[in-house]
Amino acid sequence: MPNNIITIPRNQFTKLLGALKLIENSCLDCDIVAGVIRQKTDDRQALVELDLSSILGTNDLIFSMLKKKIMLLKTFELTDNVKVTDENISIEITDNSYIFIDPLSKMYFKKSLKKFLDNTFMVDEEFGRAIKCQEENLLFTTNVIAYMSKRIKTICEGFENQSVRCDIDGLVANLSVSTLNNEDISKVAENIPLNKQMPKGSFKMMYMPFALDMNADITLKVYTVASDVLLCKFTQNFYGIPVVIYTQVRLVA
Repeated sequence: MPNNIITIPRNQFTKLLGALKLIENSCLDCDIVAGVIRQKTDDRQALVELDLSSILGTNDLIFSMLKKKIMLLKTFELTDNVKVTDENISIEITDNSYIFIDPLSKMYFKKSLKKFLDNTFMVDEEFGRAIKCQEENLLFTTNVIAYMSKRIKTICEGFENQSVRCDIDGLVANLSVSTLNNEDISKVAENIPLNKQMPKGSFKMMYMPFALDMNADITLKVYTVASDVLLCKFTQNFYGIPVVIYTQVRLVA
């Protein structure tokens, strides 16, 4: 007998798969606790947080080999010429399996044990130690519209550089992307006001938040953690699902 059954309207199921797909190239596994993903990427360079509770409620789910699971679950999406009487997709959660069901088929996945996952949920205590976003330490905030986010992604790929540089001096910050030999450069944001006077320096942010397949604006907040350590917080919205990425960077004089 199932321990729990989650019933998801088909359009919400498509949104769920789309949200999971955002992290399929950066997280091998996915550990959802109380409807929330909060875990490190495979390279341990960032922390991703997605609130899926509007779809999954407070349920827990584990997806090992996330990319393959998404590919398999996309088989539940229907073409326009297929009609079914029940538009819901159910997930039966048993002691050792997940069973995905719609009127046309069933798919069984064996439950994975957390100790075998590469990516696991970060509990509140660990999150509080790792992520320090006190508003009194906010250095600057800026909004990157969806069009510019897409442009930054294209520039990074064209320059074969997976980082965005931020130069700070006095009371302003500037964002740019360059080739690794610095021969070609593109300035993507200039004269961002700082909340306090800073010595001249620079840091590099990962371009992953700009590369996510979502047409959404980004709010970037940068906090001071130590004299030479900063925390970058990228906040986006995927069709009502909050997506947050945190990454710590080193400030170089």
